[in-house]
Amino acid sequence: MDTSRLGASLLVLVVLLVTHTVDVKAQTCRPSGKIRGIKPPPGQCNQENDSDCCVQGKFYTTYTCSPSVSTNTKATLTLNSFQKGGDGGGPSECDNQYHSDDTPVVALSTGWYSGGGRCHNNIVVSANGRSVRAMVVDECDSTEGCDEDHDYQPPCPNNIVDASRAVWKALVTHSVEVKAQSCRPSGKIRGIKPPHGQCNEENDSVCCVQGKFYTTYTCSPSVSNNTKATLTLNSFQKGGDGGGPSECDNQYHSDDTPVVALSTGWYSGGGRCHSHILISGNKRSVRAMVVDECDSTMGCDKDHDYQPPCPNNIVDASKAVWKALEVKSQTCRPSGNIRGIKPPPGQCNLENDSDCCVQGKLYTTYTCSPSVSSNTKATLTLNSFQKGGDGGGPSECDNHYHSDDTPVVALSTGWYSGGGRCHNNIVISANGRSVRAMVVDECDSTMGCDEDHDYQPPCPNKIVDASKAVWKALGVPEDSWGELDITWSDA
Repeated sequence: MDTSRLGASLLVLVVLLVTHTVDVKAQTCRPSGKIRGIKPPPGQCNQENDSDCCVQGKFYTTYTCSPSVSTNTKATLTLNSFQKGGDGGGPSECDNQYHSDDTPVVALSTGWYSGGGRCHNNIVVSANGRSVRAMVVDECDSTEGCDEDHDYQPPCPNNIVDASRAVWKALVTHSVEVKAQSCRPSGKIRGIKPPHGQCNEENDSVCCVQGKFYTTYTCSPSVSNNTKATLTLNSFQKGGDGGGPSECDNQYHSDDTPVVALSTGWYSGGGRCHSHILISGNKRSVRAMVVDECDSTMGCDKDHDYQPPCPNNIVDASKAVWKALEVKSQTCRPSGNIRGIKPPPGQCNLENDSDCCVQGKLYTTYTCSPSVSSNTKATLTLNSFQKGGDGGGPSECDNHYHSDDTPVVALSTGWYSGGGRCHNNIVISANGRSVRAMVVDECDSTMGCDEDHDYQPPCPNKIVDASKAVWKALGVPEDSWGELDITWSDA
C-alpha cells in the first residue's frame, strides 16, 4: 500500500461510523521519529495521482498516532488508486483485495486505521457542501516508508484520508474528474561553482551559479491527452551534455534517434522507461522513446554535471526530435562582456598574430557555440601548443605540450563541451582538402584578459584553433596562415 499522496488534496470533515467507543486523548499527537529517504530504484516508485517518491538523504517524520476523532474530525483528503497496477501498490490490507476506482473506498493514517479496527467500517466524508460514505479498506502507513514494501514513497502524514476517485467524484460539484492540485515546489538547493571543465555547456546547457537558490520538485503537472511542456535540447551521445549513460538502460543514444528525458514527476520513478510519447509542436508530431530522467529533485553536484535541477515540466529531447518537428536550432547568444586591461610588459605572447587585450575595450563572452553538424562552419586560427608558444600553458585535456608538427586543435568553449571532446578526432575541411586532428585544449570563450589567459581576449564561439601541422595538411600557403573559413565534423 502506498503511504503519501499529497499531489491532489482537499480539507475534509470526517465522521467515523463505528460500533465501539473511541477513547479520546486530550494530548496532541506527537511525531514518533524520523526516517531517512533513499532514491528509488528505476521503475519502483509509482507517481500516478502526483504521489511523492522518497528523496535521497531527506528526513521524513513518522507517527504512531493521529489526531483525536470527533463528530467533525478535520483531515486532508488525498487521491489514490486501489486498483491493480495503481499507485496504491499491493492489495488492500483489510481484505487482501484490489478495489475499483469506481468504488468509494479509503485508506486511513495509522492512528485512525487503529490496527485494522476500522476495516470494512464506513466513514462519512464531507467537503464542498457534499458528503459521501466510503468503506475503510487499507492503512496509509504513518510509521514507515521509503522501502520496497511502501513503493519507495514517504510515510503518510497522520491526518490523511486517502480516497478512491469515486469519493472525489461524489464530492465534486461541476466535474466528473478530480482536478489534482497544482504541483508545488518541494524545496530549494544552493548552487556551487563547478570545478573547471566539469560542466558541459553544449546545447546552451546552464551551469550552476555560486550561492544562487534553485527550486526543486518531486512532482510534475498532471498528464492529459494534451499535456503542456517545455521542449529542451539534449545530447544523449557519449561526451554530450547529457552526462553519463541514460538511466533507463545504462546506454548512450545517438543524436539521430528520437529519445527524451522527462522531468522527475513525469519520469515516474522509471515507470515510463522505454515507453513512447507523442510530442506535438510547430504543427507537427513525432514519437520518441523515454530513456532518461531530467532530475527535478537535485542538481549542482558532480552526479548532475553541476547543472541546476530540471524544471518540473520538461521534455528534454535529442536533435532527432527537434528535426522531426522542423524547429531550427536556436542561435547561440552572447553570455556577457568583460573589460580589457593592459597586459604587463612581456606578459602577452604575440606569436602567430595573436591579439592582446586593449585597456577599457569590451569583449563579448559566450558559454555556447553553434550546433554541430556534419558540416559545421567555423573559423580556423593558428596556435602553437609547444612550450613557450602563444598557446600559453600546457593543454587542458592532458596537461601536456604538443609539437607544432602534430595535428592538434583547441575548440571554442561550447564545442569543447567541458572536456567531452578531449582526445577525440575531428575532420577539418577547407581548400579542397581534409585533415584529422585531435582535440587537446579549450579556446576559452567565457573569460580572458588575465594572467591565466595570457592577457588575450576571450575566444569567439566558433573557433578551431589549430597547430601548424593542420594548416600544412590543408595546403594553405604559409603567408596566408592566420584565419580561414572551414567546416568540421566529429570523426
